[in-house]
Amino acid sequence: MMWLSWKLFLFLSLTGSLSEYSEAVPGLPTSYAAILRIKSGSSSLASFNSKNRPRLSSPSLGSVSSPGWRGAAQHYHSPTNLYHFSEAFKHDESVNYGPVFVQEPDDVIFPTDSEEKKVSLNCQAHGNPIPTYRWLRNGTEIDIESDYRYSLIEGSLIISNPSEMKDSGQYQCLTTNMFGSILSREAVLQFAYLGNFSGRTRSAVSVREGQGVVLMCSPPLHSPEIIYSWVFNEFPSFVTEDSRRFISQETGNLYISKVQTSDVGSYICLVKNTVTNARVLSPPTPLTLRNDGSICVQHFNRFNKFNSSMIL
Repeated sequence: MMWLSWKLFLFLSLTGSLSEYSEAVPGLPTSYAAILRIKSGSSSLASFNSKNRPRLSSPSLGSVSSPGWRGAAQHYHSPTNLYHFSEAFKHDESVNYGPVFVQEPDDVIFPTDSEEKKVSLNCQAHGNPIPTYRWLRNGTEIDIESDYRYSLIEGSLIISNPSEMKDSGQYQCLTTNMFGSILSREAVLQFAYLGNFSGRTRSAVSVREGQGVVLMCSPPLHSPEIIYSWVFNEFPSFVTEDSRRFISQETGNLYISKVQTSDVGSYICLVKNTVTNARVLSPPTPLTLRNDGSICVQHFNRFNKFNSSMIL
């Protein structure tokens, strides 16, 4: 009986201590509201202070804070809950919490012919104390101080005069304060460009009537994807795909089956960059019909007639 009375007394005391803080945080459970409002100097509930909680070490992110009480563990680590906490208390300097992302970097495709010679990878996080930012490229931290082309503006990474060889890759934002570190999703930086076809004259392709033929596009260097089409004789007369004609969007090659007299002419491969919309044309490839097949047939018929006359 004494044991039950002692437990009841302890429960009522703890409830009373928490309820005095609950009104300051409308919409949150009493226990979390009370804990968030506890000052670091409180002696009666010092064990709930986040500064006194044990910390977990992460090989990649360093020291990350972990709550010492089981009831709030999932709320402490959840980015969604941290975001709501940061919104509710970002004007209250007495509330301490680890960083939570407000904005993470997105994939960027940068046209090499862009007039604006800068790339921006955006990153922003809330936290108290205010978090600091670092950036990783392909898993390796960027030394921003060692390269004048790099700069940080409120957590976002700015790259001046970007170069495909130096700067393309996967980027991540790492933000840290004394209560933890969080790593953003990967954002890929690509460069969009379209080179020119070789100016070398292309040889004519000869085929017998009724046979199939493949006309090679041999596209120039490009990034990212390009769209292929073919011009017949002169622009803008485009080859229309049908049951006999097919354009591969993998290689750009033009396939023609059962070649007819109407197919004879000049073919030009046209490629278009999907990002910049830049277009370039290949040198023309002439398509001709071979006549040696019919000549051979004529000689064969004449030979048969000559043999028949000799036998007679």
